[in-house]
Amino acid sequence: KVVSLYFRSTLNEKESKHFYLKNRQGLYPNYPNVNTKKLILTESIIDGASLLQVNQIAENYSLLACYGTNGLTEEHIKAIKELKQLEEIIFAFDNDTAGKEAITKYASLLLEEVPGIKISVLEPINKDINETLQLHNEEIFIELLDKRTDFIFSSEVKVEEISTKLET
Repeated sequence: KVVSLYFRSTLNEKESKHFYLKNRQGLYPNYPNVNTKKLILTESIIDGASLLQVNQIAENYSLLACYGTNGLTEEHIKAIKELKQLEEIIFAFDNDTAGKEAITKYASLLLEEVPGIKISVLEPINKDINETLQLHNEEIFIELLDKRTDFIFSSEVKVEEISTKLET
């Protein structure tokens, strides 16, 4: 059932943009399998679609695309909380300031919602997943997944703020 639409401008590379409708809903590519142990979160649908092209990833991981750096919705969180076998959430967001800030924000939120979950980060070589796939062989993602790092809150995040979130 189509519940929302997503567009990406291809006319102007310098100003290419993602277009999400207001009040977007739905999960791309779908609700994760109930037996999911490792879930990859991407910053955009195009990045999610790029990772799904890598057979080894499609066969061994579940994937959810967020709707930008402010696009982890209640629907995403609800779907994640329903994954009773979930062991790890892997962020594959853009390798830029906005992507890194979103990871910090969402890691804190997800630790609150799914206590004890392992959170790790896959860092694309280029700005984002789609660009990395365009410039490299798809095996680069297997290597990046093997080299993913555990998420560590940066010193810029207020420790009291995180502690308060975790206590409530």
